[in-house]
Amino acid sequence: MTAHDAEVSGAGAPSRDAQMWDHANWSHIEAQVRRLQERIAKATREGRWGKVKALQRLLTRSHSGKMLAVKRVTENRGKRTPGVDGRIWSSSAARWKGVLSLRHRSYRAMPLRRVYIPKSNGQRRPLGIPCMRCRAMQALWKLALEPVEETLADPNSYGFRPERSTADAIEQCFIALARQASSEWVLEGDIRGCFDNFSHLWFLEHIPMDKTVLRKWLEAGYIDEGTLFESRAGTPQGGIISPVIANMALDGLEAAVHASIGISKLARRTAKLNVIRYADDFVVTCASKEVLESCVLPAIRRFMADRGLELSEEKTRITHITEGFDFLGQNVRKYGGKLLIKPAKKSIKSLLDKVREVIKGNAGATQEALIRQLNPLIRGWAMYHRHVVAKATFSLIDSHIWQLLWKWAVRRHPTKGARWVRRRYFRTDGQRSWDFATDETRADGSIGSLRLFRAMTVAIMRHVKIRAPANPFDPVWTSYFARRRAAKHPVGLSGATRWC
Repeated sequence: MTAHDAEVSGAGAPSRDAQMWDHANWSHIEAQVRRLQERIAKATREGRWGKVKALQRLLTRSHSGKMLAVKRVTENRGKRTPGVDGRIWSSSAARWKGVLSLRHRSYRAMPLRRVYIPKSNGQRRPLGIPCMRCRAMQALWKLALEPVEETLADPNSYGFRPERSTADAIEQCFIALARQASSEWVLEGDIRGCFDNFSHLWFLEHIPMDKTVLRKWLEAGYIDEGTLFESRAGTPQGGIISPVIANMALDGLEAAVHASIGISKLARRTAKLNVIRYADDFVVTCASKEVLESCVLPAIRRFMADRGLELSEEKTRITHITEGFDFLGQNVRKYGGKLLIKPAKKSIKSLLDKVREVIKGNAGATQEALIRQLNPLIRGWAMYHRHVVAKATFSLIDSHIWQLLWKWAVRRHPTKGARWVRRRYFRTDGQRSWDFATDETRADGSIGSLRLFRAMTVAIMRHVKIRAPANPFDPVWTSYFARRRAAKHPVGLSGATRWC
């Protein structure tokens, strides 16, 4: 919190700015924004681009749009992460002042703050963190761009889109490959430095938004270790608007792939082409390896080149379905003609490495503290993989973690016997007599049991894929999405144990 934020959020009577924010009618605000978004989607569907531009201008200048944009950037996971100016909008007064600051005429984009996060391959991924005002302005334009993107998006694109997930992409892989007569060859596509190499010129020519504001974002540059660097290509990972404009740049890939084999219906039916994309990760299925090599791959390269991108020669490969391929943390492969989708070995190793690191880093911590750190890791991983053939893998994970915890417990008490260690750290739960558990004092003062989460308690549930043409900004699909949300219920876990 900055000194300014601390001043407006201090003790005493709330300021007028704080009251203006706190008394906002959010249901009315969201309804107004929603109506404008539906009108933008309708105008896009009808090809009335002048109307789209007018409605976008109306939305991005509206009080409701600005309020909702500020609300989203001050309530998301990055709300406490400042940009180069070091400011965050943590108080109600600061948020209201942020709403008033979202003026297009005097807007100037500040450079991004460059940070790095580790990747699974040991390298570091650069992120650009905008300041709060730029973040709110991007969130405001995201409200105006998403209806356009959703209306024009590829049917089988699933990344960073509302109401879609990785589970939808994996289920589409199953639909495209599961039958005996399905495609047998798969092109695994990998774009080299996708977010870093997008052509600014392509964005400015094709993204339907205020070009002056977009150019300011693209050319803002970034500050790394006190030095200002120019941005000549790409869109920064970390910007709220980046996933939307990146998706819009990659939309059309599906049409380009299908067009690569000609317009003959017989040729298309024989080729059995399917494109499944999640953000910049994609696979193309086909009945023939020769078609992938001679027609599809050159068409994809041309499509990428127009946007300043290129495929990675090392990671782009053509694989037979009996050899299998990894996609979004899952391994997709046919065994004796039967398609099975299982957690990928790399994903399993990543989880166990994290668990091992947590246990090693808490050699002297209490059992309760260790369980509280491990449970979110295990639960999150198991919930992600609950839609595939993962029950045997869950059992393997639980067994491996148990062995690590047994070694942790024994190492803490070198003078004690195995029976003592078992009584100290493990309890009986139904048919299981080796549950890693301890007592905890709850908020109401009662004593309860805190147990290690077991992946095996997560039920395997077949995911129902979203319909390809479904558009959350089209009123025609409102009842469909309502039924879909109602069908999603919490995954049942055995027992009444509290899981931290």
